[in-house]
Amino acid sequence: MDTVGTDTGIKPVLRDGVVYSDGTTILGADDKSGIAIVLEILQQLREHPEWRHPPLEIVMTVSEEQGLRGSRQMDLSRLRATWGVVLDTTGPIGTFTYAAPFSRYFTFTITGRAAHARVEPERGVSAIRVAAEAIAEMPLGRLDEETVANVGTVEGGVARNIVADHAVLKAMTRSHDHAKLEAQTATMVKSLEAAAARHGATVEVEIEDVYKGYTISPDQRPYQEVARAAGRLGLPGKPKKSGGGTDANLFNHAGVQCVPVSTGMAAEHTKDEHIAIADMVDAARLVLALVVRDESAGPEPAPVAGSKGGS
Repeated sequence: MDTVGTDTGIKPVLRDGVVYSDGTTILGADDKSGIAIVLEILQQLREHPEWRHPPLEIVMTVSEEQGLRGSRQMDLSRLRATWGVVLDTTGPIGTFTYAAPFSRYFTFTITGRAAHARVEPERGVSAIRVAAEAIAEMPLGRLDEETVANVGTVEGGVARNIVADHAVLKAMTRSHDHAKLEAQTATMVKSLEAAAARHGATVEVEIEDVYKGYTISPDQRPYQEVARAAGRLGLPGKPKKSGGGTDANLFNHAGVQCVPVSTGMAAEHTKDEHIAIADMVDAARLVLALVVRDESAGPEPAPVAGSKGGS
């Protein structure tokens, strides 16, 4: 449904109960493992009609790695569930993400003035120089325990002997604290505008809020349910903060409280990506423990069970 990077021509290799790629591509356990676990859960429920469970809503989305594009296009009002899990995080089985950041994208377009770099360079205004000075002034990288920022691409110019009259920067910032996100946004924009003003260039700023952050507290149902289910199975119910987003960001802001749970994937987005079959089995056991109820449990609201490729 949705992987990242070199995701064609994947050749899975099984060694000692662990699935790898052949080393030339990613494996795609992020997030094929979530989908596989959902399908296994549905198969188990079909094979055991005596197992009592509430109605389940299974959601499979595309293009999560491209900024949650699939879930952003979904009509989330169609969901009746009030809580759920998203099979899309790392760590020991039982790990779940109780907090994820706000994410913001930037496209900065700098317009200068072209000139022949040998004949009359003084007539030019280099958009690339403006970009370089602005980037040098920006606080980037890990700014604190809650906030990061990055300029990912710089494109501009047409030839080495022409003063570049345009440049485009693509950047991002994320933070668990919305006020810090706004402050970092202002700093990055100010750096570009100041550099442009010094050289007589102009800047066009496009800002896209990719997703909103969320925090699920220990007194809220997904947190409690996952921790309790992990404890019943003898798994470490380990809550963690995430530096990235999942479909859970959008589900939470649509009123469906969700936490991503680990599928056991490791080294995701790299050629070293791998996953143990035993971890996938335990992840399925964990979700089954969330949805299968004994008769004494009483009626339950319908949870969402799925992957990023769904929730």
